Amino acid sequence: MPVHPAYRTRLVCGGQALIPALLLLSLCGVAWAALYNLGQVAAARTRLTHAADAAVYSAALEQTRALNLLAYINRAQIAHQVAMAHLVTLATWAKFSDTQAQRRAMGNPPAYLIGSLFGAKAQMAYMAGRSSGGAADEAARDYQAHDDLVHDTLLHAARQAVAALPRQREAMIQAVLRANYPELQGQPHALQWRVLTDDWPGYVRSRSGQALRPLVQAAAGRYDFLQPRNFTRTSNWIVEKACPQKRHELRRRGETRMDDSGHWSSFDSLSYHSLRWNKWTGCYYREYPMGWGLAGDRMGGDTVQRAPEDFSSEDFWRWVSANTSWNIFSGISNPLADAYAWMDSVSPQGRGLPDSHEVSPAGQAAPLRFAIAVRQQAASLSVSGGASRIAWAGTYAWRAFQPGEGLSVSAATETYFARPRSRGDGKDEKPTLFRPYWQAHRTASNTGEASLAHGAMR
Repeated sequence: MPVHPAYRTRLVCGGQALIPALLLLSLCGVAWAALYNLGQVAAARTRLTHAADAAVYSAALEQTRALNLLAYINRAQIAHQVAMAHLVTLATWAKFSDTQAQRRAMGNPPAYLIGSLFGAKAQMAYMAGRSSGGAADEAARDYQAHDDLVHDTLLHAARQAVAALPRQREAMIQAVLRANYPELQGQPHALQWRVLTDDWPGYVRSRSGQALRPLVQAAAGRYDFLQPRNFTRTSNWIVEKACPQKRHELRRRGETRMDDSGHWSSFDSLSYHSLRWNKWTGCYYREYPMGWGLAGDRMGGDTVQRAPEDFSSEDFWRWVSANTSWNIFSGISNPLADAYAWMDSVSPQGRGLPDSHEVSPAGQAAPLRFAIAVRQQAASLSVSGGASRIAWAGTYAWRAFQPGEGLSVSAATETYFARPRSRGDGKDEKPTLFRPYWQAHRTASNTGEASLAHGAMR
C-alpha cells in the first residue's frame, strides 16, 4: 500500500532527532559519572579529615593524661615525704615516752621535785609518760614501707609514663582509624599514617632527688607537728649566791629535719638542769635527763657515743671536763640526754629523696605540638575504577589518581598548661609537672606540615 507523502515527511524528521538525543544522553552520562566521582572523593576527604582529627586529638589526650599523671606522682612524692617526716617524729615521741616513763619510775629526777620547781603542768607532763609498746620500731618499719613505695612504685610509674607515651599514642591512633574504617580491615596498605611533628622527645626531663628538697621542706613547714619543739622553764628561786641571776632550768628540745642526703631525722629530749657550785668550776648546770628519743641519723651537736648510765662513782662535771666539750655553764641544749638518745636510737631504713620529672626549659616556652598525616589509597576509594561497583573503562575511565596515589590530609594538636581559674594575684604561671592542669586542643596544620603531608604521602 503506497504511503501518503505527508506521513513520509514525518518519519524522516523523527529519525533525524534520534541521533542528537543519543549524543545528549552520552554527554549527560559522562557528566553524571564525573559528578559522582567528584562527590565520592569529596565525601572521602571529609571522612578522612574527621578520622585524622579524631586520631590526633586522641593522641594528644594521651599526652595530657601522661603529663597530669606525672604531676599527681610528683605531688604524691611530696606527700609521702611529709608522711615520712611524721613517722620519724612519731618514732622519737614513742621513744621519748618510753624513756620518760623509765626515768619517772626511777625517780631520777622525782616528779614532785619537778612540780615544786616548775609547776603542776610540768609535773603532770612528766608523769604522763607511758610505755609505747614498741611503737618506735613500728614507725620505723612504716617509714621503710613508705620509702619503698616512693622509690619502687611511684618513681617506676613516672618513668614508665614517660617511656611508654609514644607507644600509647601510636596504639590510640591505630585504634581510632580502625574504628572509623572498619571496611578496610585486612588491607594494611589501604590506610596509612605517619608523624609530621612531635615535640615530645626532650619535653620532659628527669631531675635528681635534690630538686624536690625545697618543695618538700615547704610542704613540711605547714605542719605544727614537725616544727621545732623547744622551750625552757626556769624556777623562781635564787639557788646560788655566787650566781643569783641563774636558776634551775627545765629544757625541752626537739626537731625534725632533713639531712643533706635527703633522709629524715628527728630527736626529742627533756632534761632538768640543776644549778650547782663548787670552787673548781664555779656555777654550772648538772643535767638530769628525763626523756629522750632519736630516729634517723645523728642530729649533730656536741654529743658522745657513750655516756655513763649514772654518775654515782664520778662527779658529773669531772666526767664532762675529761670527755666532752659540753658547755655546762650557760648551755642551751640537753647534751647528756642527746648522748643517751644516740646510744638508744631507732634507725629507719631509707634511700633519700627520689628523682622527679619536670618540663624542660624549651617545653615551658611553647605548647607540646603533635601532628600527623593520614592517607587513604585510591584503590580503596568508592570511585569508578576504585572500590565502587560503578565503573567506566576506556575513554571514560576515571583518571584523577595515578597508580599508587591516594587522598592525604594532615591534622595537628597542642597540649598546653592552663589553670582552671586565674591566680588571685593576677600573675601567669609557667608550665609545671607539679600541678595537673594540662589540656589539649585541635589546631590548624601549618604550611610545612600540610606540604609535608602531601609530599610524603603521595
